[in-house]
This record gives sequence, structure tokens and C-alpha cells, in this order.
Amino acid sequence: MKSLFFFLFPLFGLFAQQKIEHQSQVWYGYYLAYPINNQWFVQGEVHTRHFVDPLVHHQHAFRAHLHRVVGENWDFSAGAALFLNTPNDPHTTNRLAIPEYRPHADVVYKHDWAAFRIDHRFRSEMRFNRGTDASRTQLTEAVNLSNYRFRYRIQALFPLVKSIQGKINTEILLNAGQENPENVLDQHRMFVGLSIPILNNLSADVGYLHAFQQRPNLNYYDRSILSVMLLHRIQ
Repeated sequence: MKSLFFFLFPLFGLFAQQKIEHQSQVWYGYYLAYPINNQWFVQGEVHTRHFVDPLVHHQHAFRAHLHRVVGENWDFSAGAALFLNTPNDPHTTNRLAIPEYRPHADVVYKHDWAAFRIDHRFRSEMRFNRGTDASRTQLTEAVNLSNYRFRYRIQALFPLVKSIQGKINTEILLNAGQENPENVLDQHRMFVGLSIPILNNLSADVGYLHAFQQRPNLNYYDRSILSVMLLHRIQ
């Protein structure tokens, strides 16, 4: 319980000592899973994210990964993602989308606790960014390793009304090998929402995501996010 308390309630006193910029966003995503057999499946994801005020685009993301299921509790996967990142400042007129490449590996452990299903996900990823010119208005051919990132998420799903489930999770994201060695905490995220079945193989996760993101200068983005995700499994 002490470890869970740490992830649910980080050291907010650290945030109070830095400049915090508040932002609102909407995140949309679509997940498509295709089973190969009882032990293997592949999954693809498409995401888009935008600011609310002003209403400008922030990110597109595309991810694919291959999964190996072991028993009833374990899921191992590996894959890669392409992110197209525009500046974190929604007011800047330079909206150049900079490609970021992220190979990653996951381990997920699932278990039941009373009426809850608890998921633990450990993810490691490498982050490579395309280079730009000095004004950051043109891409170059260079590709640079930005940092390594390690992520731990604990998630609970529980029944609510009929087939609708509640979903809560919290995730800590830590940097390694970054330019500023003091920028260890990349993000802390907390989500609460609903998992709503639409068809036998299609559901929607809708909820509120709150994210603290530490910047390389050790200031923070404090983001309130409406998250809408469609989860589709080919049968």
C-alpha cells in the first residue's frame, strides 16, 4: 500500500517550487488488435491530440507492437511508435511537426483482487528525434537519441452498471540519459473514466486524464485532458 500511495500522490512539494503552466487538451485514439492464435496477437494504434485554448494541433502518433501471452496473467510485447510533435506552446506560430521514433518493450501482469482486475505495466522505450535547423523551422537528416524512458502504470477495472466498467490508473514516467540530468521525472499521470461496450469486439474508454510533465528546465506543464479511446479487436 505504501508504494501505491507514492504513485497516487507524488511529492507535490517539488512542483510548488517551480513554474507551472496550465493547459487543456483532448486526446483521441483508436486501438486495433488482431489475434494470430491463442498466444500471439498484433496491435496497432493511431492517436491525435490538440489543445483547447487556442484550438490547435499538438501531436499525431502511430504505434504497432507484437504480443506474446503467457498463461492467464502475463503479456510480453515489443514494438515501435512514430510521433509527430508540434511545440508545447500552443500560441507559437511555428507549428513544425518534428518526428520522434520510439522503439519499446512492455511487460504486463494482470490479476484479480476481489471485484477488481489489477494490471501492472512496465514499459521501457528509447526516444530518437529528427534534427532541425537553428530556427527549428526546417528538418534535417540527422536523427539523435534524446533519452531513455522507463514507465510503470498500475490500473484497476471494476464493474459498475450492467457491462460498463470503471477504470482508474496512475503512471510514473522517468527519464535516463537525458541532456539535463536533474530532469528525472518526465511525467506523472492519473486517469479516471469508463469502459463502455459498443459491440462484442468494440468498446470505448472515456475519461479524465491529469498529467504533470516536467520540462528540461525543470518547470512543469499541468494538463487537464479529455481522453476518448476506441478499442477494437478483430474476431
